[in-house]
Amino acid sequence: MNKYLLVSSSVVAAVLTLTKVATAEASTRKMYDLELCYTCDASTAESFAKKYLPALTCYENEGVFDRDYIQECYSDTKEVSIINANSKQKWLYRLWHANQGGVSAEMELLSQILPVPDHANALADELIKSYDAWGRATTKVSQEYNSSSMQSTLGINTSTSRQQALSENNCENEAITRAAILAFDERTRTTLRRRAENALIEEYGSLRAAFETTRVTQFGYTVGVGGVGFTGQVEYVPRRRMIDIKFYDAINGNHRVVYNLEFSNDIRMDLNKDMTTFAGVSVRYLRENPATLNQVSNCVLETLNIYRKASVKSSDTSDGAIDLPPATGRYPSRNSGGGVGGEFCTWTFYDPWGEVLFEMEGMCP
Repeated sequence: MNKYLLVSSSVVAAVLTLTKVATAEASTRKMYDLELCYTCDASTAESFAKKYLPALTCYENEGVFDRDYIQECYSDTKEVSIINANSKQKWLYRLWHANQGGVSAEMELLSQILPVPDHANALADELIKSYDAWGRATTKVSQEYNSSSMQSTLGINTSTSRQQALSENNCENEAITRAAILAFDERTRTTLRRRAENALIEEYGSLRAAFETTRVTQFGYTVGVGGVGFTGQVEYVPRRRMIDIKFYDAINGNHRVVYNLEFSNDIRMDLNKDMTTFAGVSVRYLRENPATLNQVSNCVLETLNIYRKASVKSSDTSDGAIDLPPATGRYPSRNSGGGVGGEFCTWTFYDPWGEVLFEMEGMCP
C-alpha cells in the first residue's frame, strides 16, 4: 500500500525544528512538557495536562475516495508536568492514545498520574523561584521609572541637540518628550534594559548559575539543568514580564510606555505596541490605522520626529505648498496654520525600514 504523511509544509518545518531541539536535549536529559499555572488544583491539573496532546501521525492510501480507503494513525507517549506557581503543588501525567493504528477519530486519549521525580521537583522549585524574582524585579524598575525624580532625567539635553535648542516650542522637558525618549532612544532603552538585568540579579542572582540551558523561540521554551529539563509552549509558560511607565500630560493626553521583557541567555526587551500610547492612542492602533490624528501639539510632532523620519505635506495646491520628503529633525512652527486662512500639515511617520507607521495632523514646519 502506498502511504503518505498528512502534514502541511509549515507544520513539517515547525516539527523538524522542535524535533532537533528535543533531540539535542533528550540526548543528555529527561525532558518533560511543562505548564506553569496559577489557578489549577488537583481537580483541574489533568485537564491542563491534556492541552499537550501527543502528536498524531496518520497514513492514508492514495485513493482517499476509494471504497478501500484506509487510515492508520500512531502516536508516542508524552509526560507533562503541571506546576501551580502560587501553591507550589506539582503533578506529572503520562499521556497516550489507545487504538494505535486506527483512524484518527478512534484514537482515544488516556492519562495516568505519576509521582514527580526528585530531580524534576527541584528544577520546578528553582523555576518558580526565578519567575517570582523576575516579577519583583520588573515591578521594582517600573516603580523607579514612574517616580518624578527618574522621569526628570529623561528630558533632552539641549547642549547636545542644536536642533532642539533652536526650537521655539520649548519641548525639552515635556511629558511627550520623556515618553518618546524612553520608547525610541536607543541609549535610554539600553539603560533601562541594564537596570532590569541588575534588578533581576538583586532579586535572584545570575540565571546562568541556576540553569545550564534556557531557550525561547517562536516554537516554544526549554530550560534544563543536570539530567532533567522542561519544555513548553510559549503561550502556556508565563516567562514574559512588563515594565510599565506612565507620563501625565494634561495638555496632550497622557502617555504610556510599556516594554515586554523576556529572559533567556540574556534579557530581551520589546516595545508593547498595544499598551504603549502617545496622546492616549496606542502605537498598534496608529500603525494599523494610519488615518490622520487631528491637530496634535507641536511637541508631539517635534519629539517623534527626532527618532522617526516623517514626510510633511500641506493640503495647499499652490506653488507655495509644503511637500517635504521623509527626514528627521524638523519642528512645527507656532506661526503656521490654525489661523484665519491658515492650514495644517499632515506628518507621515515611517519605521526604520521605510514603512508607514502613522499619520498626524498639526502645525507646518
